[in-house]
Amino acid sequence: MSPEDPVLRAVRAACFAVVCVGVTAGGHAFAGGGAVGPGVAGVGGIGALGVAYLVGGRELGVRAVLGATLGAQALLHLLFSWAAPVIPPVGEHLHLNVGMGVVHLVVGLLTGWWLYRGESALWLMLRLWGAPSVPVLRWMLGVVPVRVATPLWTVVAFEEPAVGRTRDVAGGIARRGPPEAACAG
Repeated sequence: MSPEDPVLRAVRAACFAVVCVGVTAGGHAFAGGGAVGPGVAGVGGIGALGVAYLVGGRELGVRAVLGATLGAQALLHLLFSWAAPVIPPVGEHLHLNVGMGVVHLVVGLLTGWWLYRGESALWLMLRLWGAPSVPVLRWMLGVVPVRVATPLWTVVAFEEPAVGRTRDVAGGIARRGPPEAACAG
């Protein structure tokens, strides 16, 4: 499976779009911007899907995924604010809201990192899937001879006592409590 495979690109783009739209719509509703309508979320999802499909022709690094996630979140925030049913007072979104900016930045970075880890895990699995399997199979089945280092000393087997002879173990009986009166000094 190559990076240019349209099915792989579509699945990766769909994951990116669903995560970005879901996180941004949830944050928008949680922050008091109201619920996002399905039509607006669909438009944002199609836009994110299209951009992610165009960019997803190769394995993306951490900078590309984080940048795309932060950019998509910012554009989706603007779209959701613009399409809000209640018109906010004039100038509400024109000034810098530091709290909202920090929340967008932190959530965007966390979401981008999560998406990047998924991207790198996917490519690792695809590379392992495409690796030659015969050497791995031989290793798993033990067909390849394994060299074992010889020990520096040898282990001597324990000798059992001859029949009829027993070993006396001094102190084999343990008593609890104070010493006997004869031994007490």
